[in-house]
Amino acid sequence: MVGIDDERTLSDSIQESILRIKMICTNTINISGIDMITQQNAALGIYPPERCEAIKSYIAACRNEYLRCKALIFAATTNDEADAVQFVAPQVPEGI
Repeated sequence: MVGIDDERTLSDSIQESILRIKMICTNTINISGIDMITQQNAALGIYPPERCEAIKSYIAACRNEYLRCKALIFAATTNDEADAVQFVAPQVPEGI
């Protein structure tokens, strides 16, 4: 099997990988049932305190995972390393 030449620069790979991880993070939050309206309501304290905290905690966990991935991507020295970084979705807490 003939390999495919990767014509991207490392900078291009890094930017593409960060965008990919950002989209996965956003999709993970949305799939968990926390759309923008739910996020706003939690931030405003409209829901019971336990639910607000669960929502905020989950979003913070997703953001921390995004930042972990971003750091690994920026540390990559090859396109393959940047492309290999995987977002590991945190477990959705009960009460959301």
